[in-house]
Amino acid sequence: MFPCLTLAHNCLSMTRRCVQSVFQQDIPGVEPFIIDNDSTDGTREWLISERIPHARFSPQLGVSAGWNFGLDWFFRQPEVEQVLVIGNDTYLPSNFYREMMSYSAPFITGIADYEAKDTIPGVIGECPDFSAFLITRNCWVTVGQFDDTMKLYASDCDYHVRANRLMIPLFKVNVPFGHDRSATLRNSPPEERKALEGQAHADRERFKSKWGCLPGTPEYSELLKEPKPPLGRRPTLVVP
Repeated sequence: MFPCLTLAHNCLSMTRRCVQSVFQQDIPGVEPFIIDNDSTDGTREWLISERIPHARFSPQLGVSAGWNFGLDWFFRQPEVEQVLVIGNDTYLPSNFYREMMSYSAPFITGIADYEAKDTIPGVIGECPDFSAFLITRNCWVTVGQFDDTMKLYASDCDYHVRANRLMIPLFKVNVPFGHDRSATLRNSPPEERKALEGQAHADRERFKSKWGCLPGTPEYSELLKEPKPPLGRRPTLVVP
């Protein structure tokens, strides 16, 4: 079983594209699970009609609590050792899940560059991209849940800092995927966009109250300056 957790809030056309790319993975047993965060554009009806496993929340959980709900549900199943988590504004090449699992690490992310030509395996950097990440049971148990006091933003940065302090490396590796950045914000009506921007500001301020700086600043980078163990690779899965 290779579970794939996706959060969706509207943007149905993107959700369809995302789910299709999940079903097209070149290993058997990839299973999508969608958390519908109070969509109003027919997402729920589409999920039901296509018989795609999902949970719906109204009012919405937000990103952090949505990740927590989905990951907790999966890792309660003893046979699940890793979960791929992607946004509904992403789309994956058919080898994405297989290539991600070839790295021996508790937490890795791909790189948002679907058209990448240079696909030599290896680490791209130490700035993980939470738009598509593979998290293991060991990482989830050790680092814990995402801080849902940061509802939509900054909990990924908080998770990076917490993992770093526990010597759990969060690698970005050269496995490309497609990503329409900030799609939910860009496609929201003006009133909702204003609310999202307000929540983003509140989430960043919550991060600052916790760590003494804002994400993306030099002070934030200083929080992550800890030695990291090397990244190994497993034998590549053979596609039947």
